Amino acid sequence: MKQKIKCYSSFFLIGVFLLSPFNSVIVNQAQAAIAPAEVMEQSLTDIPQLNPGESLTFWVKYKNNSDVSWIGSGSRPLSIRTSSQTSSLYYDSSWNNLYTPSRLSQNKAVEPGQEITFNFILRAPLSPGLYWEKFSLFIGSEELAGSKIEVPLRVVATAEALPPVTPPVTPPTPKPPVEEKFYWQSIPSQIEIKTAVPQISEPQIEVGLFYIEPTEKQELPIVIEALNNQGYEVRDSQGNLLVRATQGDKLEIEFDFSIERYFISENGFRLLMTDNQLYFIPLQENNIFQITSWGNGPFWGMNVNDNRFSGKLRIHYNPSTERLWVINELPLEEYLGGICEVSDTWPMEFLKAQAVAARTYAYYRMIDPKYTNTPTGEPLFTLQSTQSDQVYRGIGGKERNPNFNKAREETRGIIATYGKDPILAYYFAQSDGRTRNSEEVNMTKDPVPYLKGKIDPPGEGKVMKGHGVGLPQYSGMTAANQGANFSQILKYYYTGIDLTKIY
Repeated sequence: MKQKIKCYSSFFLIGVFLLSPFNSVIVNQAQAAIAPAEVMEQSLTDIPQLNPGESLTFWVKYKNNSDVSWIGSGSRPLSIRTSSQTSSLYYDSSWNNLYTPSRLSQNKAVEPGQEITFNFILRAPLSPGLYWEKFSLFIGSEELAGSKIEVPLRVVATAEALPPVTPPVTPPTPKPPVEEKFYWQSIPSQIEIKTAVPQISEPQIEVGLFYIEPTEKQELPIVIEALNNQGYEVRDSQGNLLVRATQGDKLEIEFDFSIERYFISENGFRLLMTDNQLYFIPLQENNIFQITSWGNGPFWGMNVNDNRFSGKLRIHYNPSTERLWVINELPLEEYLGGICEVSDTWPMEFLKAQAVAARTYAYYRMIDPKYTNTPTGEPLFTLQSTQSDQVYRGIGGKERNPNFNKAREETRGIIATYGKDPILAYYFAQSDGRTRNSEEVNMTKDPVPYLKGKIDPPGEGKVMKGHGVGLPQYSGMTAANQGANFSQILKYYYTGIDLTKIY
């Protein structure tokens, strides 16, 4: 194919598939509204009492009050999930996944005015107590208004679980009391950092920022510019130069889902099209891209829009999921700088522990990828930017968290290892007095030696927030306030680990 070079405004265009006026694509902006739902009835009229691990069958009936059909096929099927879309306390192995008890069969539809009943099993947690969990209907990843329900369970201790009665015995001669060290105080205070041999170069990480589905064409075009008039290039997956923007020009990316084709425009003027994914590559190391079409806020009550990112941007359609992704590629430490998992006012030793845990989790996922539902089986990216993995807010997060970035820099390159391998460093918000074995709550299929349940005094009397495996963040903060260093915090909650500097 011959290349044609034309000059447009302040950038150069190397055309691939140059368009004529007759090649334009008409995008239908009309979108069906998310349908409301009505809860008709459910099987529980009071709070059931179950033994630990016991199960019951639950059902709930909904009515479709909308003017559109709910379907079980395609990229946006009807399902019932935990309202938070996180792992359920009531998970049973019969469920679709950790947070989806059931979904509509692929060959079925619920027409307007019709009713649908979901039946599924609830399994009681292993610890006695009163539990509540919210469930909602979802179309794809969007919650249906009016569908939320609360399901309570009371878990009671069984008689068999009581200790056997034994006859009284003569007590031994009392000995002087010995101070019991069962919390972080049981871990030596000496910080020992091993050095990996050989050292590696700092790795690059790929972060899925957000995606657009075929039913969300109103989110297009994706508009990207470089701040401070900095130059950048747009290349395809073969490395071919498509656009050279010399003054940070604002470009618009459209995508035709029916033919899987990308279109690049400026100010509404169509420049070129290609069937290959697009890479936005900075010409200066300190370049910052801004995705001006993306509203990523507010956050933690702050009126912010976190749409600025360092490194590269990639726009990549995955036909296996029918999603058009925007992906940020950057060095691991730069990524960690934009992590926003805890308050920047928390103690420095905990912030160091959080930095090591976040770095370890990210590096583990580089070696053992999650997102491999692609035509080739190769991972689409390393992590998502949400609570599905770790909350990442880019440049805005880095600017708002100077203390965490100091902690990150002071632990640069350090990860938690078991043997010589990085650990799956799960962490969560708050325990109820103990953490859980990973297999106990289905965070891993089999037992993992470093993800063992621990007693957790700071969590006693509190409600569990999160999956319960690994490091509870509020308890780690308490330990730091009590005098624990980051090594003691990590080595208490992750059994038998070492701290290893890999770069």
